[in-house]
Amino acid sequence: MTLGVAPPLAGNAGIAGALKACLDILSDVSCLKALESDWPLLQAKLDIERTLLLQWVDMVKLLDEDYDHCLDELDTHHQIFELLHNTQAMLMDKAQLKSRFNIMTYEQEDSLPDATYLNSYFILSKSRIEKFNNDFTRRKLRVLRLPDNLPSTTRLLRVASDPVGFEKFLEHVRQLVNALNKLGYRPDFLECTAEMAKKDVRKCKTMDDLRMVRDASKEIRITIAREAEELIVFMARKRVLNNLWFDGMDERKMKLQDPHPGTFQWSHAPQQPDVGWDSLADWLESGSDIYWVCGKAGAGKSTFLKHVFNHPETRRRLDAWGGEETVSLGSYFFWKMGKVLQKCRDGMARAILYHILDEIPSAIPALVPTLWHYAYEGCLFESHESLPLPSVADVRIAFEKMAEDGVLDRRFCFIVDALDEYAGDAARAVAFVQKLSKSPKIKLIVSSRPNPVFVESFADAPKLHLDQLTDGDVLQYVQDKTDSHRYMRTLRDVDETMALILVERLAERAYGIFLWTVLATKVFLQGFDAFEPFYKLEQRIEDIPEDLEDLYAHMLNQVDLRYREQAAKILRICYRSKQSRSAEAEHGRIWTVGLAAVDGNGLDFENFELHSERTLQSRHRQCLALEHRLASRCGGLLEVIRGEGDDLTKCFCGTPESHPHHDILIDSSIEFVHRTVFEWFSRLDSWALSSLELQDHNFNADAALASMSWQQCRIAQELGATFGRADTDMSNCLLYVGRTDMFSPQFTNTMLMRIHDLVAETRRKRGQNWHFSFCCNADGEVTERLETLYFAVGMGMVNFVKYYLEQNPDGETMAELEVKHSMRWWKVASDRNLIAHFLEPYYETIQQLPPQGPMLLYLATSGCYVPSDELKYYIRSEPLGGFAALKLAQQIF
Repeated sequence: MTLGVAPPLAGNAGIAGALKACLDILSDVSCLKALESDWPLLQAKLDIERTLLLQWVDMVKLLDEDYDHCLDELDTHHQIFELLHNTQAMLMDKAQLKSRFNIMTYEQEDSLPDATYLNSYFILSKSRIEKFNNDFTRRKLRVLRLPDNLPSTTRLLRVASDPVGFEKFLEHVRQLVNALNKLGYRPDFLECTAEMAKKDVRKCKTMDDLRMVRDASKEIRITIAREAEELIVFMARKRVLNNLWFDGMDERKMKLQDPHPGTFQWSHAPQQPDVGWDSLADWLESGSDIYWVCGKAGAGKSTFLKHVFNHPETRRRLDAWGGEETVSLGSYFFWKMGKVLQKCRDGMARAILYHILDEIPSAIPALVPTLWHYAYEGCLFESHESLPLPSVADVRIAFEKMAEDGVLDRRFCFIVDALDEYAGDAARAVAFVQKLSKSPKIKLIVSSRPNPVFVESFADAPKLHLDQLTDGDVLQYVQDKTDSHRYMRTLRDVDETMALILVERLAERAYGIFLWTVLATKVFLQGFDAFEPFYKLEQRIEDIPEDLEDLYAHMLNQVDLRYREQAAKILRICYRSKQSRSAEAEHGRIWTVGLAAVDGNGLDFENFELHSERTLQSRHRQCLALEHRLASRCGGLLEVIRGEGDDLTKCFCGTPESHPHHDILIDSSIEFVHRTVFEWFSRLDSWALSSLELQDHNFNADAALASMSWQQCRIAQELGATFGRADTDMSNCLLYVGRTDMFSPQFTNTMLMRIHDLVAETRRKRGQNWHFSFCCNADGEVTERLETLYFAVGMGMVNFVKYYLEQNPDGETMAELEVKHSMRWWKVASDRNLIAHFLEPYYETIQQLPPQGPMLLYLATSGCYVPSDELKYYIRSEPLGGFAALKLAQQIF
């Protein structure tokens, strides 16, 4: 069925035709090149009037069936038509345009000799003009024709030659707009025009356009000027906040497990006399400056502060502190095992500034003036280029400003966890929070271990020693865990008193250290699983070491001999991943779905899982099985942290369109239960334990991580995740493959083939027929051999290139390939354009590839041409290996 065409609107056809003629002419005015500096502003002013004419069309519904009743009034209808008719006549009158406005009119074929024109362009009116023209055509209306003695609209070229004259022309158009608005006035005129102005201004593509509209409408079209300025300020504020924000700002807090139910309830209870610690509840309600939460390693400081942050009583007491002022609660949790910004002063400064400025955007110019200048004056509407971040001096000035009257219109309480995990001089971290607390509207709760610098710095601050206050919490945790086991009922039936004594004994040995409690309880419950009698359980408690590091070794020794090899491999994979965590890349995070795919194949990373579990449900089952295996086979030193699902670019379980229900297990990651576990593994003697000994001497953690990343890339594709998710995994895969070059060229060869095939498939799915064909001349044949070598050279994998040539003795040498394909291997090694293209948009990955020097030396000693300047540049600071390379370097220098 086809839709019929609406009949012409006879009553308003004349008005519509005259307006169409006027708009066509006003949309096609140009100027001489001599007016180049004035033209952008003049053109913006004209475009604003075009926009207002089209707004009037919408207000009176000129082309609609239910047009405004004012058009039915004969006198009004006649006046509107006469206004547009006379304007059209003036715009087509050469003499008038020249004498009144210095606008020259030419036949298009008779334009001025040697003249260069600047054409008209649209800033605000484009979408409205397109809609008007479409509606006009759809209703089969016609442009109003004037008497034959006047030329048609299509054959004339109108060229402004004088800015003063053009300003007069603009004023004439403004009078037309004002007259039309007066004739079509409606009670809600101001509200309607304000709403349309806001809508039109938001269609600007750049900050330059927004500023041009603001300047062009200033003091003339006040509503548009105001909307443009408000949008400029809004976008500048948004850009400042986006620049301060960084990925992982709240990651540490989110990854922390919630406190065990019923624990830490004393934190907000009324203070008892002579308890030996300062009431946190009272400080929240009336205190100032800094409150220090002190505790030994594993005491549960981070979990406690997460409890304080989330507890509704915290907000209630802070509201009481604020009185009539609003109070905002923020946080920053240092993380030694995190990215650079998660453990440095810059990260904390950005997090705190982000929180304050997100709450009070109007304070941005005062607190970060340099950042505001670049954002407010910047060109791009949404620039992907980073603004200059606040320097140490900028942050110091910002904190000093916060203490001034009138800068902050509300109060803030910040929770800063783990000052001892700050990657730098601890005294600097202390000075930072002390400087922040100088503002009467800001106070902080900080936590750390009782290191001397913190003990001295916070000697006079209100404080609590967490491990001295959690005996009751520890006992409750042990009781809850043991009571939930069915064997406890049997023990109680046999001897309830003895059963309770065992629980209390285990809790007493914790000495307030929650981490010890959690791990020791797991060891104790293994005795429940074995239905051990009382004397065995008592001995089990006594055998548990009191020192945390000794406890880690003890727990690994409890792992069944059948699973120790698997546990040793998984722990090495997790440790290596954390060890390689960088500032920007996603290294350091072990995704459950990736480890599950590799673990399901017995951690045989050279034999890939080619027949994939392609559904979300099957992947969920894999992850759940791995979670249970980790609990029993890694000594309780690893845990699965379920994801929040707030970043779709990292989500494996697909987009909201493909999988509307987010699966937090699919997007979970695996972490060490505490940073002290990672620190313990950082000591070489830890890996010498018999429980961590590897029988498989060919195992390599980087190779396993490369396989995992490859699996994750494929899983992301299969589950319909975003391209960003797959690109991240492929980027990580490439880095790990590069690191395996020294380990196993055979494995590297396998991985490069897998990578090639997966990337080619990925590009095809995206509509890109991607391959390495641009690596040689147009007539050269692109073979798998050439592609593999090209990629390996770009990655700097010298050992693999040697191996690959040895395994293919009948093929050409590197020098012969260079001649045959008219290419230069040294450019592939030094420029890395291919790798940059391949890793788009993760260019920072390139910085972590092996240095180019060794590959350039290898190419030079293999007979390939390498400019001496390139060799000098790359090998000055690199160690030389091999006689040939040393001899070559001596020749160069």
